[in-house]
Amino acid sequence: MSITSRSGLTVAIVAALVLLPNLGGPPLWDDDEPRNAACSLAMHRTGDWVVPTFNGRLRVEKPVLVNWLHLAGFAVAGVNETGVRLASALLTIGTCLLTLHISQALFRPEVGLWAGLAMATCLWTGVSGRAATPDAPLVFCTTLALWLFVRGARIPTADGTGWRNGAVHLPVGAAVGVGVACGLAVLAKGPVGLMLPLVGLSGFCWWQAAVDPGREGGRLAQLATAFVAACRGLRLHVVMATAAAVSLPWYVLVTIRTGGVWLHDFLLVHNVGRFATPMEGHSGSVILYYPAIVLIGMFPWSMASALIAAHVRRTVRSGADASDTVGMRLALCWIAAWVVPFSLAGTKLPGYVWPAYPAIAAAVGLFVADWIRRPSMTTDGWMRWAWSFLAASGIAIGVGLPLVTHRIAPGAEWLGLVGIVPVFGAAIAWACQSLSSRRAAATAWAATACCTVGLLLAVGPACVGHVGGTRQLLAALPVDGAAALPIASFGAPASAVFYAGRVTSADTVPQLQHPTEAAAFVAAHPGGHIVVHAQFEDQVTAVLPDTYGVLRSANSFPSFHEVLLIGPKSGAGPARLASEDTGRPPRR
Repeated sequence: MSITSRSGLTVAIVAALVLLPNLGGPPLWDDDEPRNAACSLAMHRTGDWVVPTFNGRLRVEKPVLVNWLHLAGFAVAGVNETGVRLASALLTIGTCLLTLHISQALFRPEVGLWAGLAMATCLWTGVSGRAATPDAPLVFCTTLALWLFVRGARIPTADGTGWRNGAVHLPVGAAVGVGVACGLAVLAKGPVGLMLPLVGLSGFCWWQAAVDPGREGGRLAQLATAFVAACRGLRLHVVMATAAAVSLPWYVLVTIRTGGVWLHDFLLVHNVGRFATPMEGHSGSVILYYPAIVLIGMFPWSMASALIAAHVRRTVRSGADASDTVGMRLALCWIAAWVVPFSLAGTKLPGYVWPAYPAIAAAVGLFVADWIRRPSMTTDGWMRWAWSFLAASGIAIGVGLPLVTHRIAPGAEWLGLVGIVPVFGAAIAWACQSLSSRRAAATAWAATACCTVGLLLAVGPACVGHVGGTRQLLAALPVDGAAALPIASFGAPASAVFYAGRVTSADTVPQLQHPTEAAAFVAAHPGGHIVVHAQFEDQVTAVLPDTYGVLRSANSFPSFHEVLLIGPKSGAGPARLASEDTGRPPRR
C-alpha cells in the first residue's frame, strides 16, 4: 500500500472515530437542527422536494440541499437523529480526505497526512460534522471545488515535486468541475457557495500572475494585466455558467412555486440583511471575533498557533521553496476569502468560517511536517510551551466540565475525567520530544486530539442531553394510538415540531400564541397534549379543564429551559403517559 493510500485510510478511520460513534444519541440541538429536520420530515411526508416548509409555513432561511441529504439519511437510518445527521458526518469525513489530497498536492505527502488529521480531529469539525445543518454540505462542496482547482491548475516544478511561480491556467474540464462543486454549494447555503470560493481562487490567480517574473511595465500596469490574466486563467465564465446550470433549476422552480416570496426573503433578509445588521443577537468584534473562534475551533492544534502563524509568514516571505510558497499563497487566499467578508458582516456565527478550516489545517500540516523534517532548537523550545498549554487545557476541562454539568445536568460531572486525556497526551509528547522523536510527539498530539474531541462529542452531549428535552417529553406518550394523538406547542422550542411530528398524524403541530388558543385546542381535540415553555405554565393551565395538568417536565437542549408536557391526568382520558413518573410535582 502506497504512502498516499495509507494516509487516506488513517485519516478516514480517525475522522470516523470522531464523527460516527453515538451520532444519534443526543437529541436535536435547538434551534437549527430541529428546524432543518422538521422541514425534511415535511418533505418526506408530502413528497414535495421543492418547497421547504417548517410546520406548514414557508421556510426561507436555507436552500434545499440539506433536506435532500436528510431524506437520503431517512432511507438509510430511519426518521431519527441518526438519519438527519448521517449525511453531515459522511460528508465531513470526505472533507477531511479532500484536505489530505489538497495538502499533498500543494506541498508533500507527509504534509497531507498531518493536515488531514488536523482537520479530522479539531473541535469545530467534531461539532459541525455531527450536526444536521447545511454547514457540512457547504464545507464539503467548497473543499471539493478547491481540490478540483488544485488538481487542474497544478504547475509542477522542473523535478515534478510541486508548484512554481507564474500565471495559472485552469483547463476547461477542471473549470467545469469547480463550477459543479460551487453550484452544489449554492444549493447548500446560497450565493456564498459561489462568490467566496471565486474570491479566494481569483485572489490566488491574481497573486500568481502578479509575481510572474516575465511581466513588464509599471507596478499598477502589472497589477492590472495580472488581474485580467487571473480572470482568464481561472475561466470565470465557465465556472459561473456551470454553477448556474447546477443550481438555477431549483431556484427558478421554488421561485415560481412560491410566487417569488422564497427568493425575495432568502436573498434580502437572510443574505443582505444578515450581512448588513446583526440578527438574532449574533454579533461580535470585526477584529477579534473570528480569530478567537478559529483558536477555539482548531483546538487542540491551536496550542501551537503562534508557531504555526510564524511558520506561515516565513514560508510566504522566504521563497526558498517555490512549491511551499505557492501552496501557502493559495491557503492564505482561501482563508481570507471566508474570514474577511464574514468579519465585516453584521451577523456572526462560528460556523460561517468553517469552510476556511481545510486551508488552516494545511498550514498546520506543513508546520508539523517541517518541524519533524527540519528540527530547530528554537522551535523545540517553543513546542514545550505548546505541550504546557495542552496540559493546561486538560486541567481546565477537568475543573470546568464538572462545574457546568452540576448546574445543568446533575450526575454527568464525571465528564471532567476527559480532561485527563490532554494532560496525559501532553506529557507523552513532551517525553517523546525530549528523546528527539518529534514524529512520535506529533503522533501523540494527533492521538490526544482524536481522543479528546471524540470523547467530548460522542459522550458529552448524550450524557447532558439525557436530562430531557422535547424528545424525552414525547417519548413518554403511549405507542398504541399515538399516530392519531393531537399535539400542540405553546412557546416551546423548535424541536417540539420535529418530535411531535413523528408521533402525530397531523401535517402540522399548532403553535399556540394565547391561552385562549390553548383552551380552544383542547376543546376541539379532547385528550390532546400541549408542549409548553415553563414560564407560560400558569397562564395555560388556568384556562384548561381541571382534568388537565403537568404530566412531565424536562429541559430543552442545549439551552436548558424547562419545558412541560400538559395533558389529561391519569385516568382522565384515553391518552395516558406510559409512566406515572411526572419528573416534577404538579403545580396545581
